Amino acid sequence: MVFLIENALRAQELLSKYIVIQPIDVSAIDIVAGVDVSYRRDVGCAAAVAYSLKSKALVTYSYYCEKVTVPYIPGLLAFREAPLMLRTLLHLLSKVRIDITFVNGHGMAHPRRCGIASHIGVVLNIPSIGVAKSLLYGEVVRADDSEAIVIDNMIVGYVLTKNSKKLYVSIGNKVTAKDAADITLKTWDFRYSLPEPLRLADEISRKIVKKLATKL
Repeated sequence: MVFLIENALRAQELLSKYIVIQPIDVSAIDIVAGVDVSYRRDVGCAAAVAYSLKSKALVTYSYYCEKVTVPYIPGLLAFREAPLMLRTLLHLLSKVRIDITFVNGHGMAHPRRCGIASHIGVVLNIPSIGVAKSLLYGEVVRADDSEAIVIDNMIVGYVLTKNSKKLYVSIGNKVTAKDAADITLKTWDFRYSLPEPLRLADEISRKIVKKLATKL
């Protein structure tokens, strides 16, 4: 296990060097993907949904389930969940063009600036955003009228608060921190704790793993 952790740490440090931070045309975005994983015993099911901002509706979704053997280790979530997420995202991408992808987890707001959202974005070379309900790493500071997540004097994300609900949004890949926050707000129905693409992915993954568990 020590060998696995040491190699995982090195992999994150390497992948972080390939993260691209660049503006994205928020006004041109329509199809937003969301990907999440749910578990039942040792089986994990990843669901990836395509959600249309223009029609405010689910377009299509994919899922992939398999036995998970890597334990949960804080800061190394990607090595437990990314294999499932990558498979289902690749299937989704074969069906529909995606403008940007939300990943349930952190992006650059991470000790090695490479959480699961950055891992997914770099591996697939796609724009990605990390969305989490708690802070993993970084300092939250006041920046104008916002709360920014700062690491080494660099803003890597923002804290979004609405109706007592709080999200920690950070750069995954091929997006700026400001654009990541703006896109999240455009997809967030404040009645819920997650932006709509992730809420749907969470709901679908839970239903699938529950149904699967009855057959195990």
